[in-house]
Amino acid sequence: MVPMSINLLRECVIMMDLNQITAESPLSERGKKILNAAQVLFLKHGYKDTSLEMIINESGGSRRSIYSEFGNKQGLLIAVIREHIANQVGTLQSINYHVSPEQALKETAIQFLTGMLHETLIALFRLVIHIVPELPKIGKLIYQYGPLSGSDPIKHYLIHLDKEKLLDIDDADFAAKLFIEMIKGRLHIKAILVPNETISSQEICEHVEKSVALFLKMYKREDNY
Repeated sequence: MVPMSINLLRECVIMMDLNQITAESPLSERGKKILNAAQVLFLKHGYKDTSLEMIINESGGSRRSIYSEFGNKQGLLIAVIREHIANQVGTLQSINYHVSPEQALKETAIQFLTGMLHETLIALFRLVIHIVPELPKIGKLIYQYGPLSGSDPIKHYLIHLDKEKLLDIDDADFAAKLFIEMIKGRLHIKAILVPNETISSQEICEHVEKSVALFLKMYKREDNY
């Protein structure tokens, strides 16, 4: 038998952790308490300075509970990330096929961007950026299974618009990812780098309106104008 290469072994480990993120196994009530306590402590003290003992004291759980439901402290962090990623990806699935493309994309984008700018998600993003140099596979997992990988609902909607001859889209996957990045854009960066300035609902709406208008202009069908 040919021995597994180091690179292949690393990829297998990454895929195992990706399965942790994408898994939807329900948590026990104790598991939920542990997860909530871990999130609070991670965001308050940082990942490195949060110990399992602190999480146990806060949640009333035990090491056995943590090991059985999350594996270890890193598994707890992955579970926290998984929960927020699932919520954000869920907002992209609510696109309305029964209204105009402009309205459908605006409604979905506002809901998505509002969630991305929530203070808890921004704090978690800063936390992850801080620990990625020490735990690079966490960053790779989020990149692989973040909002960009959850762009399939937008892709399918854009394919629908192309078939209905409402837009001219030759690569719906690329267009969907581009749309998400346009929506996140400068406001997400601003929320991360300028924590003392609140981004208003009006600012979100104006950003989305301009982004959607530009996106539709890029993919317009000449015979519709």
